[in-house]
Amino acid sequence: MWSDLSGSARDVVQAGQVLGGVHFHGPAPVSVEAPVPRQLPGDVSGFVGRAAELAELDALLPDEDSPQGGAASVVVIAGTAGVGKTSLAIRLAHRISGRFPQGQLFVNLRGYDAGPALKPATVLERFLRAFGVPAPAIPAGLVVIARVWA
Repeated sequence: MWSDLSGSARDVVQAGQVLGGVHFHGPAPVSVEAPVPRQLPGDVSGFVGRAAELAELDALLPDEDSPQGGAASVVVIAGTAGVGKTSLAIRLAHRISGRFPQGQLFVNLRGYDAGPALKPATVLERFLRAFGVPAPAIPAGLVVIARVWA
C-alpha cells in the first residue's frame, strides 16, 4: 500500500518501521541573498526652501562616525495637511539614503487620505516581504509576532 504526498515537502519520510539509516539525495539547497529594499518614492521635483529645516533634521541623525555609532534616530515631522511634511521627509530620506546601505523602507500610512489608514499588520507584512521573508514565515498577525519576538 502506497501513501500519496500532495503538495511539496522537503526531507519527508513516512514509514511504519525504519531499519538502518535514512539518507536523502538531491541537489544542494540554493543560497538566495536577501534583497535590499529600496522603497523610497521618487525625490520631489520642484522642492524649494526648507534649507534650515533640512539642516536641522540632518543634524539630528547621527552618522557612522558619531559617538552614537550610527544609531537610528526617530524624527517626527508634524503639521497640518498640505504643508509639505511628506515632501520634506522624502527629500531628507534621499539626502541620507547612503547612510543606510542595508535598504530603505517607506510606507504611506494615509493619515490624511479619504480612505482607511493602513493596519500595522499590513505594514509589517510588506516590510518583511521587502526583506525577502518567505510568506510561510510571516506571522498571521501582530499578536503572534509579539509572542515570537517578546
